[in-house]
Amino acid sequence: MTRLTNISLAVATALLLGSTVTQASESKQEASSFAESLENTDVKWHFRYRLEDVDQDNALEDATASTLLSRVTLDTQSYNDFSFKLEVDNVSAVTNRDDYNSTLNGNTDYSVVADPEATEINQAALTYSGFDNTKVIAGRQRINLGTQRFVGGVGWRQNEQTYDGVLINNKSINNTNLTYAYVNNINTITDGNVDTRSHFVNYDWSLADSMSLNFYGYFLDFKEAPLSSTKTIGARYSLKPTSDLPFFVNAEYAKQSEYEDNPNNLDSDYQLLEVGYQMQNISFIIAQEVLSGDDSVSGQAFQTPLATKHKFQGWADQFLVTPDAGIEDTYFAVNAKFSMQSFGLVYHDFKAEATSQDYGSEIGVNYTSKIDKNLSFVAKLADYSSDGYSVDTRKVWLMLVANF
Repeated sequence: MTRLTNISLAVATALLLGSTVTQASESKQEASSFAESLENTDVKWHFRYRLEDVDQDNALEDATASTLLSRVTLDTQSYNDFSFKLEVDNVSAVTNRDDYNSTLNGNTDYSVVADPEATEINQAALTYSGFDNTKVIAGRQRINLGTQRFVGGVGWRQNEQTYDGVLINNKSINNTNLTYAYVNNINTITDGNVDTRSHFVNYDWSLADSMSLNFYGYFLDFKEAPLSSTKTIGARYSLKPTSDLPFFVNAEYAKQSEYEDNPNNLDSDYQLLEVGYQMQNISFIIAQEVLSGDDSVSGQAFQTPLATKHKFQGWADQFLVTPDAGIEDTYFAVNAKFSMQSFGLVYHDFKAEATSQDYGSEIGVNYTSKIDKNLSFVAKLADYSSDGYSVDTRKVWLMLVANF
C-alpha cells in the first residue's frame, strides 16, 4: 500500500486520540490461545438463487440468467484483540443456458445481466479492537456508508463490490460514530480491479432517538480514470417517525468538485428531500432527488461511481451514469410489512435537471416472504418507459435466499 497522504494521517490521528489500549468490551470472550481462536471460528453460509429476465425494446435479444451465489464466511474468535474474517464467493450459472450478456461471457447480442461467473475472495480482513471504542480493519472488506448513495457494496448483484484498504471506526464520543477509510483497490461486481488512492470520512451524530445528522467527505482518486476523480462533501438530516409524530423526513445536500489529477473544473450539486408518513405497518413516501448537470458541457454532471446504484433512480438501472444534463427523480412509494411478508410499490418520474427533457418513468413492485428463519422468497419487477430518451425496459427477478 502506498503512503498515506496528509488527509489520511490527520483523520487517523483524530480517530485514535484519546483511545487507550484495553480489552475489547464489545467483542465476545477472548480466546486463550491462537489455536483456540481458530477452533472457535464462526462459520456462516449464504446461498442466493436468482432468475433474472430482461426485455428491452431494442435490437438486443431478451436475456434470461439463472445464477447461484454461494458464500462461506469464517470469523475467528478474537485473540489478543485480533480477529480475522475470510469470505469466499462463487457465482455459477445453474443451467446450461447462456442467453445473457454477463459483461464477460462475450454474448453481446443479449441484454446485460451483470452477474458473471466467478470464484473469488470477497473479504479477507484483520480486525484489531484493542483501542477503547475503536476498531481498525485492514484488508479486503465490505464498506457500506450511510444510505450507500456514495459508497456501498452493490450487494444486489451476485458478485459484491468490496474494498482493499484500512478502515477505522471510533465511537468515543457519546451518540457519535466516526468512520475513516483509505482504499487503494476496488474489487468490482464484474471481478475487475480499480486502482485508487481514495479517502472516505463519515460522521454520524444522533441528536435524539428520532433525529440524526450525518456529515461526509468522499475523496475519490482513480489513477487510471482521472476524469472520474472527484471530491464530494455533504450533510444529511433525518427525522424518524414516533408514536407521537408519525411523519419522517430526510434532507440532504452535497457539493462535488474535481480532485487530484482530474483536469476538469467541476461544480455540481446533489439534493434530496424525502417526506413520509408511517401508519402502523404501512408507510407512504414522496420525494425528489436531484443530481445537477450541464447540457452544454460534457462530464459536468454529479456522479456516484461507488454507490449501490440499484437502490436509487429505479430498479431497471437506466441511470447508472448521470446524464450530462443531470437528473431530477420525483418518486412516490408505498411499503407494507405484515408478519413474515413485505410489499413495496414505487413510481419514478425522471426529467433532466438542466433542460426540459423528459427521461421517462418507471414503476417498481417488490414482494418478500420469509418462509422460515433460514429461507426467504423474493419477487421483483421494474418496468421503465423511456418516452423516447432511452429504450423501454422490463426486468423481472425471482429469488430464493438461504442463510445458515
